[in-house]
Amino acid sequence: MSDDDGFPTPADETSLWLIRHGESTGNRDGLLQGQADLPLTDLGHEQARRLALRLGRIDFSAIYSSDLARTLQTAVYLSEALHISIQLDSRLREIDVGRWSGLSTAEIAMRFPEEWAQWQERDPALVRGGGESYVAAQTRIVGILDDVARRHPGERIAVVSHGGVMRAYLSHLLGIDLRSMWHMSIGNACICRIRPFALGTGGRVPRPGRVDAINDAAHLELPVEQLTRTPSGGTTRLLRQDAP
Repeated sequence: MSDDDGFPTPADETSLWLIRHGESTGNRDGLLQGQADLPLTDLGHEQARRLALRLGRIDFSAIYSSDLARTLQTAVYLSEALHISIQLDSRLREIDVGRWSGLSTAEIAMRFPEEWAQWQERDPALVRGGGESYVAAQTRIVGILDDVARRHPGERIAVVSHGGVMRAYLSHLLGIDLRSMWHMSIGNACICRIRPFALGTGGRVPRPGRVDAINDAAHLELPVEQLTRTPSGGTTRLLRQDAP
């Protein structure tokens, strides 16, 4: 995006820091979670604490989070470190896999053999377990992240969400087929940094959207003493964005 003279505008620097939740009980137990409301494990809490130690020294204007327990628990650590209220939005939830939620892949293959066989092609239009397709989930996540970015032109925003929809959003931004998103690693408590309005380079008509980092998890690898500004432990305020 640029002004009439071709110069960058403040909106070009709008930065979304997409953060996947820490390890959940479903991650630990090898379950397909979807929108099942599963909490963080002890390791997940430690990952979220390290995330907050790293990001607590950076200026953010807002924190948005999915309203599921594993994302909200992760966001609370950020909220306490940054002294910013959490704005909850159910549109940031993981893809809905319906009756597949809470099952292992072996259980899914046994209970839903035809759907499971179809899913081996990774068809993004397939609705698994009566939930939603990746095509629908991509439309949903693009809509909410576009809304968030427009509310905060030129600002840095933390958004705590889920691996599946983060991959779907990155696929949209990069212009790649949803079948290819499985080549992206999006680990627990990782950061993906996006500038949704900054123009890409090259081509006759550059597309908006710059990806500055994918799957950044340096805070999980560095010694704790290198991560500064411990969360304060203060009270966290929640604001719903999708309430009727």
